[in-house]
Amino acid sequence: MKDKNEFYKAFFEALARLGYDVRKSTSADYYADIYQKDRLVAFYLTNDTIERNPFVVVADKIMDEITGLARATALRCGICTEKPYTGQNPKLPDGAYLLSQFRDVVLAAKQHPLFDYVFRTYRLSPDGVRPIQTQYYYNKAEALEQFSFRAGLVDARKLFTESELILIHDQLVRFQISPNNDKTVEEFQTVCAAIERVEELVPALREREIMLDYAQEFEQDLDWEQHQDAMEMEAEA
Repeated sequence: MKDKNEFYKAFFEALARLGYDVRKSTSADYYADIYQKDRLVAFYLTNDTIERNPFVVVADKIMDEITGLARATALRCGICTEKPYTGQNPKLPDGAYLLSQFRDVVLAAKQHPLFDYVFRTYRLSPDGVRPIQTQYYYNKAEALEQFSFRAGLVDARKLFTESELILIHDQLVRFQISPNNDKTVEEFQTVCAAIERVEELVPALREREIMLDYAQEFEQDLDWEQHQDAMEMEAEA
């Protein structure tokens, strides 16, 4: 999972099935308010923790149910499902564990009350002490990827996003299955190889079906042939 919105959607829908009502909070400190039978029982904070409403009596059973559901949903969504550190990793002053460092860019993982731990990258301040420009991530693959980008180990300008790869895949498949007779064997083989490479990066694309409007494709070919014929007739005149 690369986006917490997937977790939020799954978690809030699961709460609704148990009879809770989740509403967007009017406070900047909270992401959402959690109600049970029109009674505000808990807050979901922007730092991904759940807090009991101190102004009403909320049974421990209710809080255990909410937090337990959150942890189970996070696990199902693939948030931090593999412990990224051992006792051999150096422990930083704020309690996080150092995973990697390249020059002034640091990759670390810190224990979290809801997700067990989260990844983060940051730059060290000019004095080499304070973390600045901190960013948080919720799976190992994205954390490593972003660390590589921020540290300059990989040039992000040379890579495509998943959305861009999907668009590229669409056009490659359309070219592959189109009835265009002008394709050379080399072009066809190159496109097939490119499709395989994109599908290795985004495996879900293997399950998709791309519908081709053959009438439109043949019409385009016919228009092109008519244009070529007209050009030849004009040249002969």
